[in-house]
Amino acid sequence: MITTSNLLQVLKHIGFEKANVGEYYTKDYGTCIMAVDFDNKRLIYPEAKGLIVNDKTTSNFEHPENFVVFECVCRLLEKGYRPEHIELERRWQLGHDGKSGKADILVTDERGTSLIIIECKTSGKEYNKEIKNTEEYGGQLFSYWQQEPATRWLALYASDWKDERLVYFSPVINCTDDANIVLMAKKDDDVKLYQQARNEVDKYETWDETYNRQWLDNLIFDEESQAYNIGIPPLRKGKLRDFTHDDKIVNKFEEILRHNNVSDKENAFNRLVALFICKLVDEIQKQDFEEVEFQYKPGVDTYETLQDRLQRLHTQGMNDFMKEKIFYVEADYAERLFMQYTGQNRKKAIADLNNTIRILKFYSNNDFAFKDVHNEELFYQNGKTLVEVVQLFQPYRIVYPSKHQFLGDLFEQLLNKGFKQNEGQFFTPMPITRFIWDSLPISDYINRRGLPRVIDYACGAGHFLTEAVEAINGVREDADNSWVEKHIYGVEKDYRLARVSKISMFMNGAGGANIIFGDGLENYPEKEIDNGSFDILVANPPYSVSGFKQHLKLKNNSFELLPRITTDSSDIETLFVERIAQVLKPQGIAAVVLPSSILSNNSASYMGAREQLLQHFMLHAIVSFGSKTFGATGTNTIVLFLEKYNEPPKVTELAQDAVNAIMQGLDDRDWEDKELLEAYCRMQQVEVSRYKDIIARTLSADDLSADSYFKMYTNIFNTLPDVKYPKNFSAEQCKAARTEHLFDFVESIERSKLYYFALTCKQATTVVTGPTDVKEQKSFLGYDWSNRKGAEGIVIHIPGGMLYNDEDRFARGTLACAIRNAFLNSTTTLPDDVAKYVKTHHLYDLMDFGRVEFDKTIKLSSTKGNIINYRFPTQRLGNLLVNVVGASTKIAQYEIKQSGKYPVVTQQTDNLIAGYSDNVNVITDLPLVLFGDHTCAIKYIDFPFLRGADGTQLIKVDWKQCMPKYLYYFLSYIEITNKDRYERHYKYLKEIEVSLPPLSIQQQIVEECQKVDEAIVTSQNNVEKLKLDIYKLVDGAYGEHLPLSAVASFATDRKGYSSISPETFVTTDNLLQNCEGVKPYDGVPNIDSVIEYQVGDLLLSNIRPYLKKLWLSDRDGGCNPDVLVLRVNKVRILPKYFYYQLARQEFFDFVMADVKGVKMPRGKKEVIMRYPISVPPLAEQQRIVKELVQLEHEIETLQQTIADCPSMKQAILDKYLK
Repeated sequence: MITTSNLLQVLKHIGFEKANVGEYYTKDYGTCIMAVDFDNKRLIYPEAKGLIVNDKTTSNFEHPENFVVFECVCRLLEKGYRPEHIELERRWQLGHDGKSGKADILVTDERGTSLIIIECKTSGKEYNKEIKNTEEYGGQLFSYWQQEPATRWLALYASDWKDERLVYFSPVINCTDDANIVLMAKKDDDVKLYQQARNEVDKYETWDETYNRQWLDNLIFDEESQAYNIGIPPLRKGKLRDFTHDDKIVNKFEEILRHNNVSDKENAFNRLVALFICKLVDEIQKQDFEEVEFQYKPGVDTYETLQDRLQRLHTQGMNDFMKEKIFYVEADYAERLFMQYTGQNRKKAIADLNNTIRILKFYSNNDFAFKDVHNEELFYQNGKTLVEVVQLFQPYRIVYPSKHQFLGDLFEQLLNKGFKQNEGQFFTPMPITRFIWDSLPISDYINRRGLPRVIDYACGAGHFLTEAVEAINGVREDADNSWVEKHIYGVEKDYRLARVSKISMFMNGAGGANIIFGDGLENYPEKEIDNGSFDILVANPPYSVSGFKQHLKLKNNSFELLPRITTDSSDIETLFVERIAQVLKPQGIAAVVLPSSILSNNSASYMGAREQLLQHFMLHAIVSFGSKTFGATGTNTIVLFLEKYNEPPKVTELAQDAVNAIMQGLDDRDWEDKELLEAYCRMQQVEVSRYKDIIARTLSADDLSADSYFKMYTNIFNTLPDVKYPKNFSAEQCKAARTEHLFDFVESIERSKLYYFALTCKQATTVVTGPTDVKEQKSFLGYDWSNRKGAEGIVIHIPGGMLYNDEDRFARGTLACAIRNAFLNSTTTLPDDVAKYVKTHHLYDLMDFGRVEFDKTIKLSSTKGNIINYRFPTQRLGNLLVNVVGASTKIAQYEIKQSGKYPVVTQQTDNLIAGYSDNVNVITDLPLVLFGDHTCAIKYIDFPFLRGADGTQLIKVDWKQCMPKYLYYFLSYIEITNKDRYERHYKYLKEIEVSLPPLSIQQQIVEECQKVDEAIVTSQNNVEKLKLDIYKLVDGAYGEHLPLSAVASFATDRKGYSSISPETFVTTDNLLQNCEGVKPYDGVPNIDSVIEYQVGDLLLSNIRPYLKKLWLSDRDGGCNPDVLVLRVNKVRILPKYFYYQLARQEFFDFVMADVKGVKMPRGKKEVIMRYPISVPPLAEQQRIVKELVQLEHEIETLQQTIADCPSMKQAILDKYLK
């Protein structure tokens, strides 16, 4: 803002000089002199030269706006406007209510007719407010225009002294109808024109509905503009500017579609893509001083000439970018045709013309048809829409030498708005593309092998490819991007997205990249896409496409997995997994986004896909993302980070040779085979000699049944249909044949296990498991998603989150760094808050080799837990289980009562006993551990009980090996596979390896953990006693009995949601029950404004008051209308005393006694205000509050003790077991 403190700097900047006497500054403009008298604080205009000043208050220093007016007049004089044509503060009578208005500056032409009306505002708040007022109802400018109907231009003006320079803003409204709109109005009576407007409302509605509230930028003071001859100057490439967040381009584009009744958003996006191609061609071929063709020229262009120019640009762009021919008829086609064919050649001219008409009729399309066009009226309607879209984008630059973040974000928003994602498609958020590329060891790869050839075989909108260029350029020293022509490839089956991808590459300075419209499963040798030809593959391929197989037409490729896929299968992602192995060179690296089911689905194609992964790659890392990662897709996703084996020799052949040697008893010939067998037996907890005896078939079937590992084979084999032996076989022969079949059965599975163990035994895999809690995901990812109107899409909170460092691709301490180091076999030190999401396992520990059904499932946590070296022997929990004797009665939820003979224990996590039942078939084989199959709850029960029918599992173990209570404590502190997902977990729990110290040590562990449990109970009892002390203290307060309205009122002031920090937003959802406070809000609310609250206010949820959601605010913020804000009169009552007067059952009962609604009861404000409160003198309140603070402190100390107890028990277990 220009103020008295910086006015002198402004004047010197624009050429004012100090006079000889006093603090008096002047500037001679040739036609007049402007002056400023600092001694008398006067702004002096050249009234003697004819400049009219109607109100002398505009000449003082009292209002900063006066400085803006003065500077604007200086700019007008500098431009060449004469003083006698400038009038300040012209006054008019506005309307019939006697009010008057004054225009800051009126400029007339040489005939004295109003040319420009300028409204001046101080920069910032006042200027923005007037912009908003003008757009909402016309503001001051339209009311002045009504008084001076001959006015040709309206302008807002603001100037500011910022960073030692003078900046100004001068958007302009054209008061003259566009000639094309006038023609359109002749065809459509609903089109409004300025020339038909009778009053300021009509004028505003015309600007709003016909001209889309269009502002023209800086027409009056542009360097190419001439005084008195205002026109829209030619737009030159050098004047194109960058997009900014404040431009709100997406919202404006949607508004153009809305008011022009364009309902097909997807078609509109396709048209916009065509326009972007036009703009790309235009920017690429123009020099900075040249006039761009991508612009609408009012008074010069017709809708036809504009569209013709765009068609020519589009034809060139499709040919240059997509290598596709677009039929285009030049404007002078007819003239050239008949100049070429004259006289006797007229028949040839007619044939040529007929051919052109045929092509136009059957083979061409209107690439700029936002609306269907099949008559002249619709042509004009579409032309108007097209002009508005062109005018929206024409001032901006879209071609950059390197990645431009905001442009990418903008294009992403337009893509998400206008592109309906088909089956199997979902776009990768840009932070995830950055994370994935930052996770790859690009620098190391380039140093060892040179510039990599990169492919995305399902490139979509090109996100991964633009990030690839950025990542590789982060290592290269040369800024020239010509390298991309031989190194960056994308394949996309959707033609629209292929175009989008090409545009995106150009926008990011990599237009030479190869984008192929085709099938990512196919080879294109002529385009240098073939098997074994790429160094890096990064992609997010389609998934779950129904019936894709019947439409798969491959000419240059084949797949091993194809026979495993049924005709109606949707498992297209499995072929894309095999394709990774096809296209990569040996030692090539990949990062691929896939549905998490790829790791566990047991269908033939999925199992085959896992076999492809294990046979061809080192699996360096798996990242499992939460539900908020990809917006609204709802798909659980993972990213696999892979490195193809360095072959030859083929790793699979070496593994197979080793397995054959072991199975033939030849493992001693090679120390590696021997080492492999020993490692495998160690994992399976089988003696090597025992294993050799079994594969040599020197033992009996009974021996197998007695073996702790191999007995599972006999159990399964015995359930298989009996084999029919020849009738002449004796019983002994049948038994021998059956034993042989049993050993065949064992060997076939063991061969497979040994083979995949050989492939995985030397691999370490880093697993990153993202949080499931919504708030944690926001911190983890650094972003979340908004559905708020006008602000839909991704919302960045912390750039990079925990995934990567936004400022430094190679920074340490991030998840990307941990994965990079996994490729390089290096260790990573991570901050504690990041490290908790990362674990490194032996790859074979992520697979379940302990089951007969060996389906190569890869889990996200080890079936043996993390890599933990226990001090004592371990045993699989499933092998420790014994049968529960007697009843194991289950009680359905509807049968559980609040009282009864016997307690019912369910899988609820927040309590031990869920209710009661009178069923007498109680469980008495005690003690037991109860496990919640869905919730993973672990409960120790040593009293007769009944169990819930909600997924409870009873665990009883052999006392000779494991004490039940020791097992309870052990299981309470282990990780259970997929604990955060809704599925049955008992199958995972049974695979847990339980450490089995001697019973004496188990007893010591139990005793020490029980002491911690006793401390918890003691602390909880003390907390309840202190809460009772608080109640008594507040209840015993003696004072004047007043209604709540006498000491507090409801605060109702509103403020914009954007003005508060998201963590201070409060709704009924994040207020906690039972007066427990507030938790951070998880989402992004779909609201524009909030009710303001301050420190010391009480926030009360008015929905379901019986939940007792009440909070004494310790910060400033905002809440939604369902939360009432009570603000106390601090002269009468202290906030904390007031809070405890309300944080009682009596208050909530009082409110619930008279509520609105049954299903969703709401408290009545008038009832709340009648609640009686005892109000002692302030001195007494201060004494009570002092005691309350002390009691609160004691409660907090005890609650912290309770919170520390789980880690204390974990420490006890670690002390004895590790």
